[in-house]
Amino acid sequence: MSLSRKEFLTQGVFSLGKMLLPAREPLQRAETRLLIRPPGFITEKVGDCGTCNRCRDACPEGVIDRPNDIVGPVLDFSSGGCRFCCRCIGCCPNGVLAFPPVEGVRPTLGQARTAAGCIASGGCFSCSERCPEGAIEIAWGSGVRVDPERCTGCGTCESCCPVQPAAIRVESVL
Repeated sequence: MSLSRKEFLTQGVFSLGKMLLPAREPLQRAETRLLIRPPGFITEKVGDCGTCNRCRDACPEGVIDRPNDIVGPVLDFSSGGCRFCCRCIGCCPNGVLAFPPVEGVRPTLGQARTAAGCIASGGCFSCSERCPEGAIEIAWGSGVRVDPERCTGCGTCESCCPVQPAAIRVESVL
């Protein structure tokens, strides 16, 4: 595996940062504005959701959580982001997760928003480099700027942010 000089330095800085920063705490359930549901979640059917955990087990990224204090699945971006593979939808036996109405169009799970503590002005480009939609750009002197038209709320930015708690978080748009 060959790395460019930029990739080598970036990976080195992030590895050092992750080692020095405390481990991310699990999502605080009281933060309801951060309650993000999986793709295809139908709010009206939340009462039909059982305790099978099939959606959680089917998720290759491991971002679906089934906490005891919340009915239905939620996304926890502390370990990665949603890739919209829709495996969770295909295994839901109760129809709580259903395919989006327009095939080929990614649903919007939420909206990334910046918070205090962003270190982009100090040279961190973690979120902008990893955003699969190219929705995040560095705004020199003011941190990062999120394009709401391109952001799908996948959580990749939140999961890779070296700041604890993350300086960019996905919030519900509902």
